[in-house]
Amino acid sequence: MEENQLPVRNEAQMYAVPWSILDTWLGVGLLVFVNILLLAAVVLGYTSQVMQNAGVLLVELIYLLPLVLIFTWRRIHWKYLGFGKFSLNTLALGFVLLTASYLIIIPHNLILDKLGIGTQGEQILEIFNELESPIWLVLAGAVVAPVVEELFFRGFLFQGFRQKYGWVTAILLSSAIFAAAHLDPVSLIPTFVLGSVLAYLYHISNSVWPGIIFHFLVNAFGLLVFYVVTQFPGLIPS
Repeated sequence: MEENQLPVRNEAQMYAVPWSILDTWLGVGLLVFVNILLLAAVVLGYTSQVMQNAGVLLVELIYLLPLVLIFTWRRIHWKYLGFGKFSLNTLALGFVLLTASYLIIIPHNLILDKLGIGTQGEQILEIFNELESPIWLVLAGAVVAPVVEELFFRGFLFQGFRQKYGWVTAILLSSAIFAAAHLDPVSLIPTFVLGSVLAYLYHISNSVWPGIIFHFLVNAFGLLVFYVVTQFPGLIPS
């Protein structure tokens, strides 16, 4: 190596985080355990009761359990999840990528409709119609979910996978787990696409904030549309 030449760092060094790949997969295992608990609640018929009150916030917050356990055990500071500054160019790129993602999502939903398979939107609309008040669901979906899910799936999982497998594989892995964790086979492809966009934004910014912002916009817009449809059903012709 020449005297003034800087050492070349590989991806593992560039994207190093203070938790191992084993910790990352442990987080996936704990996520599976959390989802088993949620599935049990659905089977036992607690879903409608939870949706009606603040319990729906706890359902979202429970996704922080793997992080709390691993970070406490390893004595890791939460700053490593990525609370740094980011360029406004990241937001501009995010709008472009998110808009492009609907070139996949819209045809996907149209195909499901042609096949007579209910989309995720129809399922959420049914939930809205059953609620006395949507306030708790809106808070959980538009405020709590974007923060909690970005911290876990992008700040923790994506970073953990990236330092071991590289950023492309990390996007694919974290997005696949993100899609599967929603426990809705119908929405697997749209959720995977959204997760990929959010993971890429994390990769280029090393900040969790762009993902939180776009996750909030997507969820808030969707929930707003569903609320308007339930309040003014005549707006959409049958």
